Amino acid sequence: MPSISRREYLAASTATALAVTAGCQTRSCTPTDPGVARWPQARASPQNTNAVPDQPTLTANDGYWTTSLADDIDITGLVTANDTAVVVGRTPGEHNGILTTVQLDDGESDTTHELNRRPTGPPALVDSIAVTPVLGDYTEPSTGGLVALDTASWTTTWTHDTAGRPNPPTVADDLLVATSDQGDVTALAASTGDTQWTRTFGDDHQRASIPAPPAVDDDYVYITADGSAAQGIYALDRETGETQWEILGPSILEPLVRVEDLVLASYDRYELAAFDATNGERRWSKAMYDGGLFSPAIGNSRVFSADEKTVYALGVVGGDVHWKQNLDATGSPLVVGESVVVPTTDQIVGLNAEDGDELWTVSDPPSTRCTPVSRGLIYASGNTVTLQTNCD
Repeated sequence: MPSISRREYLAASTATALAVTAGCQTRSCTPTDPGVARWPQARASPQNTNAVPDQPTLTANDGYWTTSLADDIDITGLVTANDTAVVVGRTPGEHNGILTTVQLDDGESDTTHELNRRPTGPPALVDSIAVTPVLGDYTEPSTGGLVALDTASWTTTWTHDTAGRPNPPTVADDLLVATSDQGDVTALAASTGDTQWTRTFGDDHQRASIPAPPAVDDDYVYITADGSAAQGIYALDRETGETQWEILGPSILEPLVRVEDLVLASYDRYELAAFDATNGERRWSKAMYDGGLFSPAIGNSRVFSADEKTVYALGVVGGDVHWKQNLDATGSPLVVGESVVVPTTDQIVGLNAEDGDELWTVSDPPSTRCTPVSRGLIYASGNTVTLQTNCD
């Protein structure tokens, strides 16, 4: 498998040029050093907050480097920690994939590791170990699992099999929770892969899908199940997996989010609801009318939610609307410092978290979600990875 190679360094790509809102002009700048990163799993934290509110605010930015994998690789996800990005990709039509590390300072990587199973999403990082969700081998493509690969030694430390397609795992300290679209929920020791408990949702005739990675706090694992035999929100004891409370009926396909004393649930079509994290009692809800509701991000004592037409800033307590901005969102907002980053149909938009005013835009949105570093954004499109950083 060819190793990753650098194509451009300290040069802005025309396809990712920044359009500065003030004056509606496109300009280049001197990009800052990217700094370090703290986005080790799909939604940053075990609470699924999709936020790093204590990092510097993202401002006008420009290309720092763009680097490419082999031409036949499609990147399926990336995460970042410290000074490194971990990237997974796959070859269309094949049952394998690759995992590689990329240095944030220059986009270089010395080693690309071939996976013999196809990755389905971004890994979760446990120190130097990348735990990647993968499909089963070509003889059992409807199954899946996790592969824990030590990126320091490029050795497999443990594996875990699931029934069905796995979600990206959620990691909280040394607890890792694996879920799948065939109802599997398993708590593992993140460092060793040893099973602590396991649950299966559904019955002998039909298993329920677990459609998204769970949220985890000190006491509970919060999941949603979707199927005729089990559907709703479930809070499971973190130590035993036993159900502590449940809300039967709602179809929640997006990840739950844990904030303060609440669990936030994005109903598939029409509302964001907040439930008491200890007993499941409904605390507040906000109707949203434009469909395709995405899981929210949390920062600055606010909830940032989006449907397909509008971004909302709501109070964590009570759900009061602080501001709203009309945008054709295509994914969850993320919070970086005092900025809210929203992927849209034709660009990435940075909003002021305080009032919703547009700060900047980046043209041609990536095929994977953006992941922040201390002073910029890293993302992938096709077989390329791009880092953009704040302007000096």
